[in-house]
Amino acid sequence: MQVVAHQFQPRDLVAGDIVLDFVNTVTARDTDPVDWLDAYARLVSWGRLAGLPPAELDHLDAEAVAHPRRAAQALVEAKALRETLWELLTPPAGGAADAAARLTRSWRSAAAAVTVSDVGGRLAATVTAEASGLAYPEHFLALRAVRFLESLPSPRLRVCGGRHCGWLFLDTSKAGRRRWCDMATCGNAEKTRRHRSAVHL
Repeated sequence: MQVVAHQFQPRDLVAGDIVLDFVNTVTARDTDPVDWLDAYARLVSWGRLAGLPPAELDHLDAEAVAHPRRAAQALVEAKALRETLWELLTPPAGGAADAAARLTRSWRSAAAAVTVSDVGGRLAATVTAEASGLAYPEHFLALRAVRFLESLPSPRLRVCGGRHCGWLFLDTSKAGRRRWCDMATCGNAEKTRRHRSAVHL
């Protein structure tokens, strides 16, 4: 898989859930996949945009500078979680049992760092950068992924029909017929392609 530096923008978060947006840090899965996470710092910058707690990410910035080898390994493990989620979320599910076992390992690692605390008057299982260290993004996402998969409205999970995309998204339209991750990008690109094809007929 090609790895390319990418400056994340709000338009990169269109999936409807942070777990799917994380899986979508690889683009063009339908053709020649491109991995946008070229460094641990890039994972942190994605986390900021995706809504992970800024104070936790500030801690990671300092840790990554102090321990670059550990940061590199943490990035490898976060990417492994991402690919595991891709396997679990996309058919065919031939390797689902193996992928589920890998997710279980990530979840157990995250669970070992969990703190149960009061968040807005409700008890919640949370992780912190202090407890998880550089594995914080992986731990945060592993916990979220298990909750997401437990309640996933499978008929509403889609793979974008755009060329050079392959992103996952939740179809929240009333009719349930959404085809594109984002009409402004893949949808318009497909309309343009069809128009050009018609002109050259």
